[in-house]
Amino acid sequence: MATIPFDIPHALGRDEARRRIEAGLPKLAQHIPGGGTVEAEWTGPDALVLGIVAMGQKVGVDMAVGEGSVGGTVKVPMMLAMMSGPIAEFVKTSAEKMLAKEA
Repeated sequence: MATIPFDIPHALGRDEARRRIEAGLPKLAQHIPGGGTVEAEWTGPDALVLGIVAMGQKVGVDMAVGEGSVGGTVKVPMMLAMMSGPIAEFVKTSAEKMLAKEA
């Protein structure tokens, strides 16, 4: 399993960043190439665990929403290892878009 870290700085504050991430989650599955599903669970006030299922494989994302950044890791299964870079970039770009949009 490939594990790729990410960190996205923001100036929103923790509460607003969490609100924007939460508001954008329902739209995330629509942007998965080839279709897919997204399972999301807040495991604490600032900790989010995502399971993104596409092409019969599950990509895990652990995300922590901080006062000035959102960081975490993307866990890509071995079957998708050769696509781990683009998959991690998709997750990071999606989170950046959620943070940038006023919902």
